[in-house]
Amino acid sequence: MDSTSTIPPLPLWQALLYFGLPALLFRIFLYNVTPALVRLGASPFQANIVTFTVPAAILFALAFAFYQRDGNELSWPAIRRRFRLLPMTGKDWLWAVGGLLLTFLSIGALSPTALLLIDSIPAIAPPDFFPPWLRPGVPLDTALFSSFIGQPLQGNWSVAVLFFVMLFFNIAGEELWWRGYLLPRQEQVHGRRTWLIHGLLWWLWHLAFYPWQVVALLPICLALPYIAQRRQNTWVALVIHLQNAIILLVILAMVLGRI
Repeated sequence: MDSTSTIPPLPLWQALLYFGLPALLFRIFLYNVTPALVRLGASPFQANIVTFTVPAAILFALAFAFYQRDGNELSWPAIRRRFRLLPMTGKDWLWAVGGLLLTFLSIGALSPTALLLIDSIPAIAPPDFFPPWLRPGVPLDTALFSSFIGQPLQGNWSVAVLFFVMLFFNIAGEELWWRGYLLPRQEQVHGRRTWLIHGLLWWLWHLAFYPWQVVALLPICLALPYIAQRRQNTWVALVIHLQNAIILLVILAMVLGRI
């Protein structure tokens, strides 16, 4: 079967499951499995790498499993068409760079709201075993400079490699599942307003484990699906999602002794 011939529609009730079950999966791994691994003897670094990587890798695998379940061919041309991994045009790059800038500006401007929310609702504060850069108010030098979740950085290439693996599945797993697989199916039901419904569901997915970022995440959770749907190209969303890689750049600089 040609992968572009039929894309099964995804009704809202089913989309709620496809967003809700991964939200539960990430919540369990980040909040329950992390401290459990530490109690079993893993270092905080090892525990965080495992619990941030495994659920994202599951999303990555699910994207291809559901793709094949729909009757699509396991060939690169078919995968590229169905997941909209299309060549980037000049306009695609403009939208991608614009989305990347919007991500930095909106998160930077709205991040202080997390501290206000935590002060008002202490129950939504991130747990102490979360990586420091995810905990509002932790200075960058405490979060990254010289060490990373308790691991020394200078010359420590294993930290950089493991963080790259985690980052790969974080970005590729999310984008192939959300924008590559689900978004085209939702378009069969919701048409031009798909980006809004998809974006709100993606926002709620984040809030299952980052509730203190309820304000800061909303603009990017709406903007990225809007751009992906407008350009009909998942590579654009992947490029925008690379904003998560800024921490990897700092880690590499520290490993190389440049900072």
